Amino acid sequence: MRFLVVFLLAFSIRAAVVQGVVLDEETGNPLARTLVTLTPLPGTPAGTIALRAGDRGSFTILSVRAGWYILKTSRRGFADTEAGALRPGRAGLPFEITPDTQSTFIQIRMRRLAAATGTVVDENSVGIPDWPVHIYTSKKPIRRIAESKTDDRGHFRIGFLDPGKYVVRSGPGVLEDNSQLLPTYYKYGTELESSEAFRLRLGETQTDLIIRPVKGRLLEISGTLGQPYIDQTPVNLTLITDTGRRVIATSPGLFSAAGIPPGPIELVVEGVQCGSYTRMLLDKDQSNIRVGCPKVEPLSIDWRSQGFKPTQGYPLIMRRADLDGTGPPKVFKSRDILVPGHWEFTTDLSPDYYITSVRAQFGTESSPRNDGWFGVYLSNQPRMMVTVSTKPANISGAVATGGKPVAGAAVYIEWFNPDVSDKRLQLWSLRTDAQGNFSLPGLTPGRYRAISSFDFDPDDVFIMERASEMTLKEGDTVTKALELQLP
Repeated sequence: MRFLVVFLLAFSIRAAVVQGVVLDEETGNPLARTLVTLTPLPGTPAGTIALRAGDRGSFTILSVRAGWYILKTSRRGFADTEAGALRPGRAGLPFEITPDTQSTFIQIRMRRLAAATGTVVDENSVGIPDWPVHIYTSKKPIRRIAESKTDDRGHFRIGFLDPGKYVVRSGPGVLEDNSQLLPTYYKYGTELESSEAFRLRLGETQTDLIIRPVKGRLLEISGTLGQPYIDQTPVNLTLITDTGRRVIATSPGLFSAAGIPPGPIELVVEGVQCGSYTRMLLDKDQSNIRVGCPKVEPLSIDWRSQGFKPTQGYPLIMRRADLDGTGPPKVFKSRDILVPGHWEFTTDLSPDYYITSVRAQFGTESSPRNDGWFGVYLSNQPRMMVTVSTKPANISGAVATGGKPVAGAAVYIEWFNPDVSDKRLQLWSLRTDAQGNFSLPGLTPGRYRAISSFDFDPDDVFIMERASEMTLKEGDTVTKALELQLP
């Protein structure tokens, strides 16, 4: 018993207290209920601790063991923030708890996410109430990420936006006199080429986005939804455009839909074990459309690796990609039924392999996009060949400043192609351990650049000019010594 008391007393002496307060940078008000996470750097013998700030935004973390840590806060409507960041959105500074540390106080100021506001007006500059507004990423292919509706005066506000470049478009609809309005981009017209993109930074609100919807004729479709292959099976027919989706039939029989803007549309039929996908370009009313719900087989994957088929597959993450954007990612399971259409696949970073290509049956081979996803089209009898390499490349190294290693330094590694306009294929961010070392495994052969900075801006097209460049071949292990870039 005496030994236990002495042990606990000794432990309490070595363990420190990390406490602090979370504030709104704009108002200085405390941010109650903010999630506070204390994460140890690799090599620190401790686990991650997470808790909620109290009513006054304060938090206290007891019994923190000696080592190096990163403190991070998360709250809805605000950008994730790390303690010690030089500016909002940047990597925070690690801090050390020594055996002699008793208490450390940290103040974190969080900045709100960006927003866009404006007005949808008619030909007399009078606001149109209750009108849909959509916001998209400006980079092609554009992806719809959020939507809203105007208030009684035609004003709209779309919040919770990450930093980036966007375009805004009003949706289709019909006015009180049955005038039909087409989806229209800010600042001009119905075509993407006539839109004007704008850039948002943390805490910024883009104002005065005035949209004047163009008058035109909205289109109609009609047809027949066939009986699913299994009687009594619930079935939905969904109409998808790049401004959203709606269910237009829930049972076999005749269907119709009006108020559709000209352009590409998708018709997706989904049942328990059946489904179909139809894509068409709508430039006039379409009738006598026939869609059914034939049986869908589970996805069969043929794994290939260096000329032979592995005895078992590798973990895959999948998401659906329709005209109105991508669905939530989820882990693929061997008996999953995937509704026909466009799907995207990727895998978690692995030190043992990487995916080189994905190919659907009767389709072309797909290489990874700049976000690491492979896109394919799947039919009712989906079969996919995934080629992997078991000889991934690896980049490792150390970060120093003035000849001394930097614990917890932020490292950014870019896979790039200098021969295309959008040079960046993929970007990884990681931290050095307590000794300043870092490692990134599972890489595809190609050209890479690495830089270490606590003031890294991914939208700065010139920042990687100071990075160390390297070319990796299959199975290569490259070691790079990086000098911390000071602001």
